[in-house]
Amino acid sequence: MNLQNTIMTTIAGRVKKTPSGWHTINCPMCVKNGHTRPDKRHRGGFKFSDVASYHCFNCGYKASFQPGRLLGRKMQSLLLEIGVSDQRVKELQFEAMKLKDADIEVTKKYDNVIDFNPKLLPKNARLMTDIINDENPSADALFVYKYLIDRGLDFYDKFYWSSDPYMKINRRAIIPFYANNKIVGYTARLIEQVENVPKYYSDVQPGYIFNYDHLQKDRKYVIITEGVLDAIAIDSVSSLGNKLTQGQIDLINSTQKVVIVCPDRDKSGSSLIDVALENNWMVSFPEWENNIKDCADAVKHYGRLYTLKSVIDSAITNQAKIQVYKKIGVQNAN
Repeated sequence: MNLQNTIMTTIAGRVKKTPSGWHTINCPMCVKNGHTRPDKRHRGGFKFSDVASYHCFNCGYKASFQPGRLLGRKMQSLLLEIGVSDQRVKELQFEAMKLKDADIEVTKKYDNVIDFNPKLLPKNARLMTDIINDENPSADALFVYKYLIDRGLDFYDKFYWSSDPYMKINRRAIIPFYANNKIVGYTARLIEQVENVPKYYSDVQPGYIFNYDHLQKDRKYVIITEGVLDAIAIDSVSSLGNKLTQGQIDLINSTQKVVIVCPDRDKSGSSLIDVALENNWMVSFPEWENNIKDCADAVKHYGRLYTLKSVIDSAITNQAKIQVYKKIGVQNAN
């Protein structure tokens, strides 16, 4: 069960994180515990490890949950008071019962630092920004760079290019994959349609998420897009497709941040929406023009800041609404 994401999604926008790892809110239980005034100083806090725990440093209210046990009365009451729906609390209790009946062993918190192996880029690969400053840059390199300009992505200074003709690498924009500040793979995006040649040619390690190092940053949200160019456009992470492995899901959940999925506005996006529903993540359906199919298009049309704000502002948690928007198509959601 994913109690942590339910809590973090519910308190999004009114939570502060302390250096010691507490996610603090104005305690909703103080008045119920006899105080004459409600807490306005964020003295209630959640902390997540092997056990999800809550403690108010004002009224002393405590609640906790450990996998393998039932959801206690105090935790249920707290969830309702912070705004979790009665239906969702019942679902969580049912999930807890299934875990208890299955006698599942409690495992340690997922380690979100993975040691990926270093990888090489295609032969002769150089930074695009260096190539275009050459005295006589390759026509193929200029062709690729013009594509990036046309997509409004030339602000990104980590695109590479290679003269290697294999798999038409010389007609692709090479995007390195970084983890722990080292290159651990890449994808090369073809900038023209060629029959029987894949759009993306990649070297990716199992469990990798594009912009992996962003997961370690002190940010409130983890925004997940399908495409690498979309992630570059709004400085988010990418699932490298419309599906996520369980390892990738565990890695994302281990960040203890509010997760927002922004799917492509076509049928392929429905698979990523299903993953979001299963993990109680938020899903964003921004009010964009119908001809805009993803974040990269939106940045070109609206600009980066507006696009990012629209993704965050349009994120919803209501699973019934998400299911409806998924069925009618995200372009018709608004």
